Amino acid sequence: MRMPSQKPLSKKKITQQTISITPALKDKIERYVNENNKKHPKDDRFKSISRFYNFVMERAMESFEKGKTLDDFEAFVDSEIKGFFEKISFNALIPYYETAIRTNRYTHPFFEKNTFFYLTLRRLYLDRMDPYNISSIKTVFSRVRNYLFSNNLTKEVNLDLFTGKTGKELSGVFEYAGIYKNLTFENCKYNAALFGLLGVKITDFLYSDKDNYFRFDLKTTDLFYRKDLAKKERIKLINHNLSYFFNYLRIIDDKDYYFWMKLADDKRVIITFNNEETKNDWVNLIESEIEKFGDKEDYSLNMLKFFEKLHWIEIESEKDLSFRIRLSKSKYTYEREFLLENLSKKSKISHENEKFYLKDIDS
Repeated sequence: MRMPSQKPLSKKKITQQTISITPALKDKIERYVNENNKKHPKDDRFKSISRFYNFVMERAMESFEKGKTLDDFEAFVDSEIKGFFEKISFNALIPYYETAIRTNRYTHPFFEKNTFFYLTLRRLYLDRMDPYNISSIKTVFSRVRNYLFSNNLTKEVNLDLFTGKTGKELSGVFEYAGIYKNLTFENCKYNAALFGLLGVKITDFLYSDKDNYFRFDLKTTDLFYRKDLAKKERIKLINHNLSYFFNYLRIIDDKDYYFWMKLADDKRVIITFNNEETKNDWVNLIESEIEKFGDKEDYSLNMLKFFEKLHWIEIESEKDLSFRIRLSKSKYTYEREFLLENLSKKSKISHENEKFYLKDIDS
């Protein structure tokens, strides 16, 4: 037996439905519609309260038909916040970047190197937040929180705020749990810097590497209530907050190469070898791969670069192949002799006082 098909319902607005709402909600809707009607006079959705209601209900029912539920409204990412972050972010393969940023863990996100990024984020909060109004702060955080849940990196993020006895002091607790170890560390590193930029001081810090979990105990400073940049003061607060990440107690408790990366930046530190065999293994490996992958005419320069990485020398001119030896004559006699012997295998060495020059034997 064939059932008759259901006739499509008319979309003409000829029926009415009465609902009961609170006076506060009624006032909020009316103000919202009126304000947007002034901003967008040609937008039919704000021509009247009735049209606004109709549009909202139609879109809500369409969302439910696509599988959305009432709970999804709590996690709604508004277009303004989404649009803001899309301008300073991009879609990427998470497993690739999780590995790629591993060595970046203790790299300082300096204000001077990330000025546009920092000031753009600061403007996001300042334009939408009243520092004297907790409700305003929570609203902005809630909007950003919903975006964070949409990026497939965040497991949980919370901000609890408390006022002091005078009503002026504001403290709080920020918690973040991520899904990926290195991306979580990077996110929280920048969150700590952002709090400093906004004028919020971290007073205590908890990190669980196993759970990818961070907790900051927070306290506002006078900078939180100031509109001026006060660059030096904010950078000082940023550095204070980041000190919980970039301290040598944490670095020496982590992988060895994080500590070696710090030493590599200090030209007062040199690398030596604890035995002849180790030294020869490394030097022979470097020499063979310079010959294999480099140009013949650049061999001497590349060997100079290798010894400069050990902090044995300082290259003064790559064009002239000139350099100065950083090794002390009295303390590193053997290393100095080995250096000059090695370089003289394929080059002639001349010097004026402590400035040395290389010249290819064939030239």
